[in-house]
Parts: sequence; C-alpha cells; structure tokens
Amino acid sequence: MHGPLSVAEQIASLAIPLAVALALGVLLLMESRRVERAHAAYSDSEQRFRLAVEAARCGIWEWDLTEDRIFMSDVTAALFGWRGGVVDGQQVLERVSEGHRDGLREALSTAAVYGGFDVSFRVPSLSGGRPVWIDARGQGFGKSPEGGYARIIGVALDVTEERLAQARAQAAETRLRDAIESVSEAFVLWDRQGRLLMCNKNYRSFFRLEPQVLKPGVAREEVDAQARLAVRQEFPALGGRKGVREAELVDGRWVQISERPTAEGGLVVTAADITALKAQEEARRVNEEELRRAVGNLERSQEQLSELARKYENEKVRAEGANQAKSEFLANMSHELRTPLNAINGFSEIMVAEMYGPVGDPRYKDYARDILNSGQHLLALINDILDMSKIEAGKMNLRFEPVALEDVAEDALRLVRNRAEAAGLALRLDFSDLPEVEADYRAIKQVLLNLLSNAIKFTPRGGMVTVRAERREDPLGERVRISVQDTGIGIPPEDLARLARPFEQIESQHAKTQQGTGLGLALTKSLVEMHGGLLDLRSAPGQGTSATFSLPVLQASVALAAVATGR
Repeated sequence: MHGPLSVAEQIASLAIPLAVALALGVLLLMESRRVERAHAAYSDSEQRFRLAVEAARCGIWEWDLTEDRIFMSDVTAALFGWRGGVVDGQQVLERVSEGHRDGLREALSTAAVYGGFDVSFRVPSLSGGRPVWIDARGQGFGKSPEGGYARIIGVALDVTEERLAQARAQAAETRLRDAIESVSEAFVLWDRQGRLLMCNKNYRSFFRLEPQVLKPGVAREEVDAQARLAVRQEFPALGGRKGVREAELVDGRWVQISERPTAEGGLVVTAADITALKAQEEARRVNEEELRRAVGNLERSQEQLSELARKYENEKVRAEGANQAKSEFLANMSHELRTPLNAINGFSEIMVAEMYGPVGDPRYKDYARDILNSGQHLLALINDILDMSKIEAGKMNLRFEPVALEDVAEDALRLVRNRAEAAGLALRLDFSDLPEVEADYRAIKQVLLNLLSNAIKFTPRGGMVTVRAERREDPLGERVRISVQDTGIGIPPEDLARLARPFEQIESQHAKTQQGTGLGLALTKSLVEMHGGLLDLRSAPGQGTSATFSLPVLQASVALAAVATGR
C-alpha cells in the first residue's frame, strides 16, 4: 500500500489536469472571440447588403413552402402596404389582383420543382390610389422531404413606373401606327442596320407585298427585291431633288418616292400617289401641243387673212370705183331719160284728157292712155334707180322732223287704194295711239308705198293687206313698230335672204306676170336703216308675208345705239 501523498505530490498530481483545463479555457475563450468577430462581420455584411438592396428599392423576401409563410423585408412589405415581418402565403395571394393570382401560383409551383422563380403581378392600393406593379425574382433552396425545394429566397422590385412608361410608349406607338395607317402615302421605317421597324397598309398595297415578307426585323434588301417587281420604270424627280424619284407601277399608277434619314441613323421612305398629277401633266402637255399647233395654224391663217384682206382691199377699191362709175352713169342716164319721159307723159296726159279737142278714133285715146301708164311706170323705175344710186354714193340726205305715222300711212294707202280695188284686195289700217317720230316724211312714205306695192302685187284676188303700228319699249329708247302683212302667195325660205338685194326677184309663176326691177325692197331696207331701224321679212309659202320695221321716236336714240354697238 502506498502511504499518503505529500503536499508536493498532491500539488504535482493536480497540476496536469489544471493545465489541461486552463488550456481548454484559453481555447474556448479564443474560439468565442473568433465567433464573436465572425458574427460581427456577418452582421455588418448583412447590414451593408440590406442597405444596398433597400437603397435600390429592392425588397428581400423568403417563402417557406412547407409552412406557407413568407418573411418580408420592410421594402417588400411596403409594396403590399404592410410592415416588415412574417405573413401567411394566403394573405399574399389575396393581396394580389385577382387576375394575377393564377400566375403567381403557377410560378410558385414551378419554383418548388425547378428552383427558378420569376413573375410580375399587380397589387391594388389599400388607400384607393394607383396599383403597384411588382417584379419578383428568386431561387429555390433547401431540400423538401417530398423532393424539390422547401424554400425560395428572392427580391421584389417596384416596376410601376416602368409599367406606366411602357403603357405610355405602347399608347404612343399605337397612335403613331394609327397616324401612319391613316395617311394616304405609303410609309416604311428602317433602323440603322437596314432592318424593318414598321410600315403601313399603303406600302403593302402600292408594292404588292405579302404580309409574311414584312415581318419586323427583315432586311431592307429582301423587301426591296420584292417591291421592285411592282415597279415598271423609275425616273429622277423633276428639279433633280435629292432623295426623290418617280416610279410607274405595273398597275398603271404613278408614285413619288421620298427617302429621308432619321436622327438615329435609320431611314424613312414614303411613296405618294401622283397618278392624278401625272394625268394633269399629260393633259397639260397635250393642251400645250394642241396650243402650239393652234398658234401655228393661227399664224398661217393670219398670213392667209392678211393676203385675203389685201386682195379684198384691192377688190373693194376696184368695186367702189366701178360702183361710183355705175352710180354716175345711172344718175346721168336717169337725168337724160327723165327729160324726154316728162315730155312723153305730159303730151300723152293731154291727149287722154282731150284738152285741145277730140282725138278722133277712140283707139288713139286708148293708145295715149297706154303711153301715159308706161311712161309713168318707167319714170317710177328711173326714180328708184336714181335714189338707190344716191344711197350707194352716200349722197341721199334725209330731213328729220316730227312725223305722224298715221298720216303717212293714210297718204300711202290713198295712192294704192285704186290699184288694190282693181286687184280685188281689201286694205286695213290698224294703228293704236302713237307718238310722233323724228323721220323723213317722204322717205317713210316711200318705204310704206314699196311694201304696200309688193303686198298688192303678190296677193291673189280676195286677199287682204293690213298695215299695223304699235308702240314698243326698247333698252335704247321708245320705238314704233310698223308692219305690212298680206295673205299672199308667200316666199320660200331660200328666197328671203336675197330679196333685199338690188335687182333680186323671186322666181314664181305669179312673179313672172308682174313688172319690176327688184329695187323696191333694197331701197326700202336702206331707207329704214338710215332711220336707225331694221327691216325684218317673215314668210312661208301659201301663208303670206309680213314685212316689219321699227323706228326710234327720237333720233338721239340712233346716236346712242351707234355708240353702244360700235357702228
């Protein structure tokens, strides 16, 4: 047996365990301090991470799929209108807009199996304000007993402004597309790499492009190759404008194509339908060509007219000379004929009246009456010829004075009444209340005598001759309209135009039995025109003839008419 240990031995036996314990204590203290430093570093790192995430408005969340509970950071919870902490998964689903809940459930199911979580959803505002759009992304971790992942950790981003900006951009793009579709021009936009961005229906229609050819991003070379199939020919634009050309399409339309670069380096191409303008240009070209031809024809016609005018002037001078010679001859001849005719008429009138006693055999008296009638007729013809030659020579002078037309008409009727009765005709005067007119009494009487003589001459027995006059208002003043109407044989239309020419007579069986030179109507027409009037003849075969003329009440009206008509 061993005896009791000494104190030294006891101390020595206790030193080893004590040293071990001391060493363990030191080690524990050192480990504790290391852990504290690591924990402090982790806490500091976590704090910096949280600050960085929250500064980026990015919330942190962790979804426990097993217990269906979610931890939300303050930023994440604020997006839902809550405080940070742990909430039930069902609460989260109920806060999400109804139309987005199925999408969130599907994203959770996918993440539980495959780990990836990416979904966007809308959260209505608790205060009735605008909703919040959240873009949530995460990754699964921790194995689930059933397989897959037990937890999902991720971030939540507030993308409301981005969504609103995207909506505004889409609205702007929609308005832009609507505007582009509403224009009448074809429109196409290429990016800086020559890829298609957008085009309108007119671009498809103009160049006959199928929708599958115009997919966004297709190369311009590919589209242009198809578009060229719809173009028959191209020309530079008028004026040589840069980036502008004209093209005729295979369907006959014309377009003006303009190319303009964009600020981003892309290209805008428009094509305007100028078919109507081209048609106008062609019409203008045709009109100009026709105008040039017309001008050429006019110039040639002008030359011909100038030549004709020169010939006419020469013929006019020659005709005037011949007419002057004729007038002088007629005047001289009339003077030479009137002297013996006056003697013949005077002596035959004495013989018919047997002023110096009986002439013996009654046949001599009949011969003398025939000589007197023939002489008087010949003298009347000579007077007509002399008056006509004076008018043509411009030597007929009229003496205008106030004249009562009814007196002139009665005077003329008195001179032809015996002849009318002998021809079996009735004479009728139809005058209303008329003013006096400024006229030459002898000339108007001659006009009425000539018209009455013609009416009596060409009206068969049993007919009627009517002289009618009435007042008329005229823009140039008051006028009196006089007409001589008969129920005679009438005049064919082809003969009316030449009746008022000197020495013109109609060829009818009745006319051939009547004497005359054809000067009566020509002289009548000239006398009427010298009064500022016009002679109007109207007739139809078998229906009679109407000769009408009008006279101004005041001869001042004639001067006004001459100024107005430029005569």
